[in-house]
Amino acid sequence: MIAYIRGWLDGSADGSEAPIRTHEGRVVARTFSPPGGLVRNDEVVAASATIAVGVLDRDETALLGPWPVDGSHPAGPLGLASTPVILMPDAATIDIALAAVARAGRGSAVARVDASTSGLGLALLAAADAGADILVMSGAMGLHIDLVRILGGRAVVALASPDPVAIVSWFQGAELGADLPLPTANPQGSADIAALGLESVHQLVQVDPTPALDEAGVRVTSFGVLSAAAAGILAGRIAAGNRRWRATFEP
Repeated sequence: MIAYIRGWLDGSADGSEAPIRTHEGRVVARTFSPPGGLVRNDEVVAASATIAVGVLDRDETALLGPWPVDGSHPAGPLGLASTPVILMPDAATIDIALAAVARAGRGSAVARVDASTSGLGLALLAAADAGADILVMSGAMGLHIDLVRILGGRAVVALASPDPVAIVSWFQGAELGADLPLPTANPQGSADIAALGLESVHQLVQVDPTPALDEAGVRVTSFGVLSAAAAGILAGRIAAGNRRWRATFEP
């Protein structure tokens, strides 16, 4: 469950953390996007949640953006409510990911958000509230895994390269877990990634990317393309499962 904290910026939002002054006291929130001109004493909102990481629970708070202190909450207590968010470091492979979503998502509504958007957390919540079943974040970095998780979403990572050094560098700043699809069509690259020990925090999932390639009409075998295809397939399956689950609770 997510608690929304409203207050006033009590310092700078330019770093990795931002202090917020509330009626109950001072809290420190993590920042995940450009401050967008926020200055001290601006009214802001943050999201706070307890996230399970292995056998431990972590209390995390994320600055979302400007928000009137007397306004309503930006979303419900479930936030993104398990909506999959495909994190795309390489924008060049987004079309492949979208083709995969079209094949596996069974009519899922998709919204695209750039990681450089000011008030990124609010943009994600607004897109899901508008009906998006899947969100695609271009220019994503590892730290955005944590934002998605704090907001109650499923982070699905589309790695750009199987290079271990590049992967370790990309995941810096990520402290919470993500779904990491490994394309079965590139067994050596997937094996190299599996050897990094990421499964201690993240969930590694073997995914066949070929349906996405068929949907897009391409036969490219680069790891970045296969990874984007696998991420789209997995996100589409999650979204379809979410809709079936929600339908059981509809009158």
